[in-house]
Amino acid sequence: MARFHVYNLIHTNALALDLQSDLHGDLTTRIMAPMLPLEALPKIMRQLNPQFVINGVPYVMATQFIGAISVKEIGVAAADLTPDSDRIISALDFLFQGF
Repeated sequence: MARFHVYNLIHTNALALDLQSDLHGDLTTRIMAPMLPLEALPKIMRQLNPQFVINGVPYVMATQFIGAISVKEIGVAAADLTPDSDRIISALDFLFQGF
């Protein structure tokens, strides 16, 4: 698994963004944020919830719902958001630091 890549979750067909440093690749979990369809998140905060287009569909990073996901639940990669890493890190900073 790779940081800033979006993966399909095996049992739910949901998408999740890998936020964990690749340095910790030997752990059995990954810290991930759900990627929700734009209309699924009723209140979007621009700085907390950056938007991305994945396979032609608009998604929002639900930063406030981050959590640990077992690597056994993570399927194939759906997108690489590495070029958007600054926006992703900014959303995490806003969640944890308030700026």
